[in-house]
Amino acid sequence: MMNKSVFGAMLNSLVPISHLNQGKAAKIISSLGPDDVKIIVKNNEPMAAIVSISRFSELIEAEETLKEKKHG
Repeated sequence: MMNKSVFGAMLNSLVPISHLNQGKAAKIISSLGPDDVKIIVKNNEPMAAIVSISRFSELIEAEETLKEKKHG
């Protein structure tokens, strides 16, 4: 069973693409915390993600580490 706080956090991370089309992109981006992820939804399907630069850097480093382990 899913924890209510986890479910709430998932719902709060969803952003309809129409919000970006309505000029709300700056507000959405400025609301990002260092570990936040916003999922852009179009026609009720996840299409893209917006992450902070610090989170993006962490993901890139993790990817590089996995590649090194795989090929090393």
